[in-house]
Amino acid sequence: MAWVKVARVDEVPLGRMVKVTVDEDDIAVYHTEEGIFATSDVCTHATASLSSGKLDGCIVTCPKHGGKFDVRTGAAVTLPCVFPVETFPVEVRGDEIWLDV
Repeated sequence: MAWVKVARVDEVPLGRMVKVTVDEDDIAVYHTEEGIFATSDVCTHATASLSSGKLDGCIVTCPKHGGKFDVRTGAAVTLPCVFPVETFPVEVRGDEIWLDV
C-alpha cells in the first residue's frame, strides 16, 4: 500500500462526497462531522456509484436500490446490501487529503 494525495479538503465540503480514481479504482471520499473517510465507490449489491447517492451523517445511501453503508467502517447497514464496502485509511495533511491505497 502507498499514500496518495487525492484532493484538497476544500474540494470535499462538509456533508458532501466526491469520487476519485486511483490506479483505475474508483474511491468515494466523504467529509462528515466526524471526519473524512474513504470507501470503494462501488456498491457491493448492484455496482452503482456510491458517490452519486446521498450522504446523511456517516451513512451513504446507494442511488440504485437504497441500500446503506457506514462510511466509517464500510459495514452494510440496510438491505438489500449485506456485504461491506472496502475502506481506506485517510490522513489530512494541512489542506490535503491522502489515502493509503
